[in-house]
Amino acid sequence: MNLKCIYIDSNPVDRLHFLQVLKNFPQITLVAEFSDTIHAKEYLNYNSVDFLIVSSDITLYNCFEFVDQLKDSIEVILLTKKPMDGIKSYEMGFVDCLLKPVKKDRFKNSIDRLTLKIESQKVINKKKEHIIHFKCNFKAEKLKANNIRWVEAMGDYVKVVTNSKNYMVLSTMKSFLDKLPQNQFIRIHKSYIVNLKKVINYSTNNVNTDGEMLPLSRKQKGVFKKTFLNFQ
Repeated sequence: MNLKCIYIDSNPVDRLHFLQVLKNFPQITLVAEFSDTIHAKEYLNYNSVDFLIVSSDITLYNCFEFVDQLKDSIEVILLTKKPMDGIKSYEMGFVDCLLKPVKKDRFKNSIDRLTLKIESQKVINKKKEHIIHFKCNFKAEKLKANNIRWVEAMGDYVKVVTNSKNYMVLSTMKSFLDKLPQNQFIRIHKSYIVNLKKVINYSTNNVNTDGEMLPLSRKQKGVFKKTFLNFQ
């Protein structure tokens, strides 16, 4: 399994050492590395990865505050020099907590655990109705994907529209789309994602989604038509 990750560590010596360890794992693609949390958080607002490697030696926030403030939940491997961090990382559901300097064999155990967790979750998702988990008004919410009519961009938030209520979720459109079942949900405009099960018909410029006319952009028109016809 190929996995994408980012790495955050304020200590240049530790970062150099760990990057050498990482070279032994060709199945892992390091898409970005950061020495501070500000740029890392900005990157994650607009990009999705399979997991995050973060050191306890980071600036601005401590590592636990940083993960807790992310818009989207993400798998985490923590690197630390403090053994007691292992307790907190377990409480927060991190994949693993490794003591620095990180050993290759120990990191392999972490990746094996992460791979098993991701593969198991995929099997579970196939066996049950797809459930979306997110935070709304500081509360953890879960929603059946089939109940979503459409998703609309609202600045730093997305509005998730259902028949019973709407949810304002702090998330990017791309990140929220990654949570949804592939091929059932598609972006028809920079500001709209639709549930193909709710699409009644479409015209040159609009998509009739559950009785609501939503704009269809010229850029997305070809992809939408192909996906919708195959979905039918």
